[in-house]
Amino acid sequence: LKLSGLAAAHQLTHAAFTSPRPWIDEGLAHFAQALYIERQSGRQAALDYMGLHRSALSAAEKEKPATVPRPEDEVNRSLINTYDEELYRSKAMCVWWMLRDLVGEPGLKKALAAYRADDDKEPSYMQRLIQAQTQHDLEWFFDDWVYRDRGLPDFKVASAFAHQTSVDVYLLTITVDNLGAAGAEVPLTVQFAGGVVTKRIVVRGKSNAVIRVEVPKPPEEIVVNDGSVPESDLTNNVFKIEGAATK
Repeated sequence: LKLSGLAAAHQLTHAAFTSPRPWIDEGLAHFAQALYIERQSGRQAALDYMGLHRSALSAAEKEKPATVPRPEDEVNRSLINTYDEELYRSKAMCVWWMLRDLVGEPGLKKALAAYRADDDKEPSYMQRLIQAQTQHDLEWFFDDWVYRDRGLPDFKVASAFAHQTSVDVYLLTITVDNLGAAGAEVPLTVQFAGGVVTKRIVVRGKSNAVIRVEVPKPPEEIVVNDGSVPESDLTNNVFKIEGAATK
């Protein structure tokens, strides 16, 4: 990948789109760089590039005081208020990527086309634009990622039970825990001999969610998160399925 391409993506975004809010202005420019890499080399290459930013973001989040966060700290470190470049660049880039996965690229493009910097008088302006174009309720997402700094999620497959419903259908019931305080929609992949099935699941902060997945062969492994959602701990994302499925 040529650095000039990344720089051009950044500069062209600034030339075409301006906002008084750093998390929108800088975040979108960095998001455009990830999109450029995705167009050139595929989604995984873009996620690898974003991984450099996620590492710095995770380190920045870990630098927060170990004491119970005060409400004013959550607000002061939020994307709408922060002056921390790691947050309004790296975190914001991840937020835009997650929003695209959540609502779809066409709706996000329409919302950005409708954006007017002069009309951006309150923090919820961008949220309302995206909701109007996509019919998604994004209050929970913006509250966890934009209006407050709730840290990062921490996903873990708590349990998985496989049931063979017919000769070539295995039904998996999977419970995913989120040990962190920020919720997100995260991809979940079930691997089996010769293939994978990927679904998406919303897991709110300090909560869990259940999803059912059908696969044509005995499931072997579950992976939650492909790297598109920044996490505080990536070591607990793989769940091995032991033994045969029940009939």
